[in-house]
Amino acid sequence: MLSIRAMIIDDEPAVLSTLKRILEHRRYEVEIYADPVQTPLFRSMGCPCSLQAECPDLIISDYNMPAVNGVELLESAIKKGCRCRHLALISGAGLPEGDLIRMAKYGTRYFLKPLDFDDFYGWLDRVEVDVAKHRSFPL
Repeated sequence: MLSIRAMIIDDEPAVLSTLKRILEHRRYEVEIYADPVQTPLFRSMGCPCSLQAECPDLIISDYNMPAVNGVELLESAIKKGCRCRHLALISGAGLPEGDLIRMAKYGTRYFLKPLDFDDFYGWLDRVEVDVAKHRSFPL
């Protein structure tokens, strides 16, 4: 069975717990962080994958968090060389247009809270197919 590695960053405990349960139910290996500055994405000077045994297959980050927002966190990780192919931002209040444009160039998926679970599960289905394809035929 394909094991998918996920990282979730959200400062709301209920959202963090819900997302973790959803992904673990789908048999994902899940790392969670309530504080974005505690993530390897933030602390590392380069791609954090070189410091860990395995890179996450997907990263889901809240947008509005203390110290750094989700766009700043993900964009910083990408500029450091992060190779995660599946990125998502979630927000309860929407994103400024400039941030949406910045993240769209990286293929980041955007979800509003409360989550539309059909849409979210559909995205996870597509992520799983893509991960399976790239693990079978690495680039």
